[in-house]
Amino acid sequence: MNIAIGMDIGGTNTKIVLAYEDGKVLCSRQTPTPSVSEKSPEKIDALLVNSLKDFLADDSTRALISASPQTADIVGIGIGVAGLIDRKNGKVIESPNMSALDGLPLKEKFEKEFSLPVVLENDANTYAYGEKWIGAGKDFDNFVVLTLGTGLGGGLIYNGALYEGPVEIGHMVVVPSGRYCTCGSYGCLESYASGRAIVDRAVSSLEKGTESLLAKCCDGNFYKITPQVVYETALEGDSLSREVFREVGQFLGIGIANLINILNLEAVIIGGGLIGAWDLFIAEVKKEVSKRAFKPLSANVKILKSALTKDAGSVGAAGLLFKKIDPAGGVPRQSAS
Repeated sequence: MNIAIGMDIGGTNTKIVLAYEDGKVLCSRQTPTPSVSEKSPEKIDALLVNSLKDFLADDSTRALISASPQTADIVGIGIGVAGLIDRKNGKVIESPNMSALDGLPLKEKFEKEFSLPVVLENDANTYAYGEKWIGAGKDFDNFVVLTLGTGLGGGLIYNGALYEGPVEIGHMVVVPSGRYCTCGSYGCLESYASGRAIVDRAVSSLEKGTESLLAKCCDGNFYKITPQVVYETALEGDSLSREVFREVGQFLGIGIANLINILNLEAVIIGGGLIGAWDLFIAEVKKEVSKRAFKPLSANVKILKSALTKDAGSVGAAGLLFKKIDPAGGVPRQSAS
């Protein structure tokens, strides 16, 4: 059985997997994504290539491949990246969270370095494909995946196939003249429901003197707090932290209601790095959906937690590579019109 490499390059971490054609993961690794604020685009490109080289050269990775019960050949690389993708030329058009990747010919670079076919796709699209392939979306033909991480990504399975349009759900405007977004606009959903939004909201409140356990975190330097810190203090009952997550759920629910009204969905699957905080925001999500979406359209929509919380994007990227080399297999795809 063949093996594909799947990479999920996010704003904070890069995940790499080796996956079989049935979606089973042989091994995986997570490393910090190179800092785009301190490195040139060329160095970022090289660092990403080197991270994969290091993974494949690692003794434990080589041992697992050698010990595989199947005859395993690595047949290609699937890469998911946050941002707009030029699929034809294998480039990142624009990545709001990783601007140093803008315009980089990642497909060409990786094909040259590894002598393997490469598929480059938006990371939320690879996540959606993974859910349809082996995850919570297997039984649905029309659903969206929302990835809550550093930013907010969106992928769409429509009529049983991956829709290859941008699906930049995080950049739908939910508050006119609202918070500034890294995409250059204002009031985007991502600015209210994402890891960055959680930190910005908490820090803004602390700067105004709001009492919170967060003020004592990170040795008193609340500018160093992370979404994980806000989550932990929320579990301790901190009012500000719990309000931050309630607000995430509120705006996420508004966005989901819009999607239901437009796309006549069967399901919405939520995943990403913040999925561990599910219990802190999901009630508010469902409340807003119930209040704002057309009842005939929303009554039977399932709002589900991702079944592939650990490696969904990278597994989906591997699945898309298998689809490229065997178009007759896997989940059928369709191009955006």
